[in-house]
Amino acid sequence: MAIEGMIGSIRLVTGALDAEGVPYAVTGSVASSIHGEPITSIDVDIVVLMTPDQAPRFAGRMAPRFYADAETLRRAALDHSITNILDQTTGLKFDISVLAETPYHQQLFQRRIKMAHPDSGVTFWIVSPEDIVLMKLLRRRDTRSRKQWDNALSVVRVQGSRLDWAYLRKWARQLSIEGDLEALAREAGI
Repeated sequence: MAIEGMIGSIRLVTGALDAEGVPYAVTGSVASSIHGEPITSIDVDIVVLMTPDQAPRFAGRMAPRFYADAETLRRAALDHSITNILDQTTGLKFDISVLAETPYHQQLFQRRIKMAHPDSGVTFWIVSPEDIVLMKLLRRRDTRSRKQWDNALSVVRVQGSRLDWAYLRKWARQLSIEGDLEALAREAGI
């Protein structure tokens, strides 16, 4: 899919989240590509703080272009779990992760950045470089995925000393991924 199609879809989804007052941040490979080295993505990951009442209204805003099941979104909001919506025009899938308001997630949303996508100028909220590193390491902890490691490594290599290492170390310790963060820093030459 062309970058224009992906960015257009992101604009529609994030616009609907904004219209419903749902705090969100783009994460995953899209965020890794913006903060690190460019990589190809087959889906878009978005973290949200969505209430069960907001879920059906958000689903309604997505119709008819997107397949977004209101009840599935409502359950994800209740359970703080992941669901997806599908752009039926482009075939692009959005993984929507409804986060619980933990201390770390509160920090993630306080640190998110509103920025323009470098290829289009479309603006949306995105996780900070530090938080994409932490999120990739958390995902890797659960899956042992080399892809998650490589994405985090890409961000560390590009951002290097501009990263807030005190923040990274504090949360890595609290999230029990301190060893992985230190190994990542060593591999990146930091």
